[in-house]
Amino acid sequence: MRSEKKPWSPLLCDELNEEILSRLPVKPLIQFKCVCKGWNSLMSDPYFIKLHLSKSAAKDDLEHLQLMKNVCLGSIPEIHMESCDVSSLFHSLQIETFLFNFANMPGYHLVSSCNGLHCGVSEIPEGYRVCFWNKATRVISRESPTLSFSPGIGRRTMFGFGYDPSSDKYKVVAIALTMLSLDVSQKTEMKVYGAGDSSWRNLKGFPVLWTLPKVGGVYLSGTLNWVVIKGKETIHSEIVIISVDLEKETCRSLFLPDDFCFFDTNIGVFRDSLCVWQDSKTHLGLWQMRKFGDDKSWIQLINFSYLHLNIRPNEEKSMILPLCMSNNGDFFMLKFTRNADDEYQTILYNQGDGKSQVSVVPSGSFRTLLWRNLKIFTKSLVIPY
Repeated sequence: MRSEKKPWSPLLCDELNEEILSRLPVKPLIQFKCVCKGWNSLMSDPYFIKLHLSKSAAKDDLEHLQLMKNVCLGSIPEIHMESCDVSSLFHSLQIETFLFNFANMPGYHLVSSCNGLHCGVSEIPEGYRVCFWNKATRVISRESPTLSFSPGIGRRTMFGFGYDPSSDKYKVVAIALTMLSLDVSQKTEMKVYGAGDSSWRNLKGFPVLWTLPKVGGVYLSGTLNWVVIKGKETIHSEIVIISVDLEKETCRSLFLPDDFCFFDTNIGVFRDSLCVWQDSKTHLGLWQMRKFGDDKSWIQLINFSYLHLNIRPNEEKSMILPLCMSNNGDFFMLKFTRNADDEYQTILYNQGDGKSQVSVVPSGSFRTLLWRNLKIFTKSLVIPY
């Protein structure tokens, strides 16, 4: 006897569609929005957006990663941004870069990226404004209220951008060192703003800083982290990591590994671990905090000798920038040598056997490189509000 045909389950079909689509890159997903109303709605569904982001972040390849940097175009007063696929640095004979400005909003420049969103800052006479933008989907948030600090005769500012999972909100933190007058020491201020908020708020318990960090805060697990010199006077200062909790909007200090020098210290996140590294001009030493928040859990992951790359420290001005780390511990790095041709090379460093593969980046690919401004990010569907 022929069995009765069971009706197709729409629920199973939807779940299967979501699972398949969540594994695809962002570009085809945006194109698929025109397939039907259901798929159009799916690309804006918060659950699907987070599912897609989690799968993208877990990928152990370079195909989903992009580099981005600010670019000043000669006499043009606007600041543009340039991006390229990270994989093309390692595998292509010719690198395609994409030039654009911040959602056609002049005056904005990139300060940080998180989960595929970018934070742009514009300086205005009254202070600063920020907005968030997804480059892949071309969706932009409203401008923030004006950010202002104490009046003074000089000011330096630094920004960080991250995600607060407790409120499902993206936030930007601004640090300012303001010189109030010639005979008064600098004033440290720190403020925070969340997407859609009506105002900026003062951050609680932020310490007095001697100088600002060299780069913006790096995001990890609901926190933003900077390497700073804390204290009013040089003799009483100390080099620490300032970690800002985006949920509680408070901060704390974490100690660095021993014998770290502020001027040579960089900070980043690799495979969900906070890392710091120093370039001693003969070696690149990189440490990992095995348990975030425990400054006694530092271990050294890399002690990379320049001899592997045939670099002559006394003759060449070279810098090495770690970009990302694979699941098996391989590090992908970018090397820049300041010479007549401004040469760039990519490095794949295997921790297990200490061997490295070096390849030359096509000339002209990064001719306007701002080294410390390079941002690496994962393309996503995240909505910036």
